[in-house]
Amino acid sequence: MANDLNIPTIADGQAAGQWQTSNDGDSALGNALADIYTVDFTAGNVTLTAAQFRSAMTFVPSGLSATRALTLPAVKRALFIVDNTDAANTITVTKGSTTISVGPGEIGFLNTDGTTNSLGGTVLTAGGGSVNPIGKHTLWIPAGAMIPRTSNGAAAGSVETSTNKVMIKTLDFDASADEHAQFSILMPKSWNEGTITFKPVWSHAATTTNFGVAWFCQGLALSNDDAADAAFGTAQSSVDTGGTTNDIYIGPESSAITIGGTPAEGDILVFQIYRDVSDAGDTMAIDARLHGVHIYMTTDAATDD
Repeated sequence: MANDLNIPTIADGQAAGQWQTSNDGDSALGNALADIYTVDFTAGNVTLTAAQFRSAMTFVPSGLSATRALTLPAVKRALFIVDNTDAANTITVTKGSTTISVGPGEIGFLNTDGTTNSLGGTVLTAGGGSVNPIGKHTLWIPAGAMIPRTSNGAAAGSVETSTNKVMIKTLDFDASADEHAQFSILMPKSWNEGTITFKPVWSHAATTTNFGVAWFCQGLALSNDDAADAAFGTAQSSVDTGGTTNDIYIGPESSAITIGGTPAEGDILVFQIYRDVSDAGDTMAIDARLHGVHIYMTTDAATDD
């Protein structure tokens, strides 16, 4: 019987050597659950064989003199541990295009289903420090933190609800021409410099028919000494439908937004959001009021050290 850890099993009807097979299986299981494998990085990056990856629960480095990649084989492991005991250098655990950084003194509790880009888990600070899970995270950007563009910019607005006097700060995007607003974020070091997605949060005043609004967002990465007058990446949309005056609507999450420029660690990202009134999904004949946006980013490190 095959298994993910390739543990020897007694075959149906096996007589000779069955005790040895049982002992070998027990030994392989014990190693996979409790053994420590030392990965020698002296010669550079390391790719584990299937046998090496199955042979232990915890992987520790030796000869780590710079940031090195530890590439995994196509083997399923529900849990394995990368304990970076080095005081100065990072191990980048790699499965296909997915990477997780385990920094100096950090411990990665990781998993993979063995497929090409499957890698997940959490990285902790050694000694029981706080948990900061890697993966997808949300940044909330309210409309009040955005700047209407000088040319074709959205108008600043506010709404007071009639009964309970709830005050809402918005940017109002016209129905007759595309209008824009921008905001900037100094991205954390833990951002993986990959794609971003967004969700708009919006509302509208009274209108009788046609409640569709097409929101678009695009981004630009700026590094030290980059020219600010650079091209944004390709915009992606979130098309939503309202219907009730002063109700809060949250649009669907967009497709992945590729950031313009060359994203790098510590960059400022400039985002531009706009209403595309020529989009087929944009049918509302009055202003669309933007309350803010959710920005979704992916991290590949537990801290910004």
